[in-house]
Amino acid sequence: SGSGPASAGIGCLEVCKSDRRRGAMADAIALSGSLEVTSVKTAPIDGQKPGTSGLRKKTKVFMEGHYLHNFVQSVFNALLAEGVAVEGGTLVVSGDGRYWNPEAIQIIIKIAFANGVKRVWCGTNGLLSTPAVSAVIRTRGKGFEPFGGFICSASHNPGGINDDFGIKYNCENGGPAPEKMTNKMVEFTASIEEIKMCQGVPD
Repeated sequence: SGSGPASAGIGCLEVCKSDRRRGAMADAIALSGSLEVTSVKTAPIDGQKPGTSGLRKKTKVFMEGHYLHNFVQSVFNALLAEGVAVEGGTLVVSGDGRYWNPEAIQIIIKIAFANGVKRVWCGTNGLLSTPAVSAVIRTRGKGFEPFGGFICSASHNPGGINDDFGIKYNCENGGPAPEKMTNKMVEFTASIEEIKMCQGVPD
């Protein structure tokens, strides 16, 4: 891999906490690691077309090579191609707590900052259900602040290293990405050559 230009600005990770009186709130953490953007060479991987509930595979498939990285970068490529306000924007990243959830979240965050995201909202210990992520997108802060969110979940499918993992992208209205955007993501999975990452962001 080769190093690209240093990323501008300071990344900020906010931990969303549950508060009965105030709803979702956050403690902001300014990242101390390097935000230098690294370009990682890759190639298309078959089987990355998401269904109505996102992309689901065996956990070990997601853990292999750049399987998760390719899909996440392809989502950002599609968002940028469609003019979504990724640069300087806010992204929600969390999951349902199944096996490999923490590692997946770290990968997503590092790719997000490398693609221009300025602020990431993450549930405590990386935990937010799909409805909670939707609610955070729609209601936290001034409402509809994030441009979208990644959810690491395979819903009712069993989790574990020998079972299932999944990822889905919800757009700015808190709902699943529309078919037009999903199709664009799939197009990019078939032509991807590069993954952008801020490798220096601390785990």
